Amino acid sequence: MHYLDRWVGRASVFLAALSATLLLSATVIITWMVFKRSIGLQNSWELETAIELMIAAIFLGSPYTLATGGHVKMDLLESIVPGRVQRKLSLLAKLAGCGICVYLGWEGLGMAVHAFATGERTLGVWQALVWPKYATIPVGMFLTALQYLVEIRKDLAGNADRNNQRGGA
Repeated sequence: MHYLDRWVGRASVFLAALSATLLLSATVIITWMVFKRSIGLQNSWELETAIELMIAAIFLGSPYTLATGGHVKMDLLESIVPGRVQRKLSLLAKLAGCGICVYLGWEGLGMAVHAFATGERTLGVWQALVWPKYATIPVGMFLTALQYLVEIRKDLAGNADRNNQRGGA
């Protein structure tokens, strides 16, 4: 199982680097667009491209965000309840998150396959193909689900260690 942990961790870091590159590219494109407008030129592709890149970055950066603890949590609720209930709530939230990511990944896969098969395009001036953007949904969500499984395994291993310490003391 530790092999899965390492593989998911490496894939998450790779996608985070790709996500950061996409965000940097979107920032450069938006800056170029603003500069172009300021000198009186019109833009055509810049805004649409930046939006596509940012959407892809959100989905591809999701596994790394989870791995580093950046996702939204129930901190207030967790701080009120006792430790044992806190661990159960955390496990329940992670199981729900994993299930939601699997569902979103499955639906995203269906959207990407449909868009690829039909040649669906955006409605803007550029009319880019939408399947590459949709393909980031299953990639990001399935890997986020795997990251949730890694986190759940770590929690369960931590609980087993705590139980063994109590039993041995």
